[in-house]
Amino acid sequence: MGYHSKPNRNQNTSKKYNQGFYTPINPQKYIGNPVGIAYLSLWELHVMQYLDTNEKILKWNSEEITIVWRDLQGHDHRYHPDFYYEAVNPKNPDVIDKVVMEVKPHAETQLPVRPKNESIKSLTSYEYKIRTYMKNKFKWSAAKDWCEKRGFRFIIVTEDHLKKANIMK
Repeated sequence: MGYHSKPNRNQNTSKKYNQGFYTPINPQKYIGNPVGIAYLSLWELHVMQYLDTNEKILKWNSEEITIVWRDLQGHDHRYHPDFYYEAVNPKNPDVIDKVVMEVKPHAETQLPVRPKNESIKSLTSYEYKIRTYMKNKFKWSAAKDWCEKRGFRFIIVTEDHLKKANIMK
């Protein structure tokens, strides 16, 4: 499937940014090594807990898939979506849905709005947001193509989705 090695399990994680390592309750559901599964945000932790404990989720992993994408200059990059999972299809229990999921703040899924205050600081921030948005669009386009070729779905989940599904308060 094109998996990559996990982050260094000995690296320090920051409590300031809600980072750490998740220990699954159902390690047999995890595809890969269930020891030292890194999360980089509280949102990712909530998704891990959901995937691990939801009985409709059969298998899952975190940042194990590698997708190559190309930027405007023609340089190849490696993208590791946040999650992959296999779930029982809610409409047909004989079908298994295979899904690649990226968890992102809603703001990063939208084209940034140019600031009215055009100070150096606000324009620099705006330029950074534009670059981040464009980079994400390229990665997500490559992910959609990669998934379609394999019969998978690619979804982007924001804090709004997590709250609506009661995965996060």
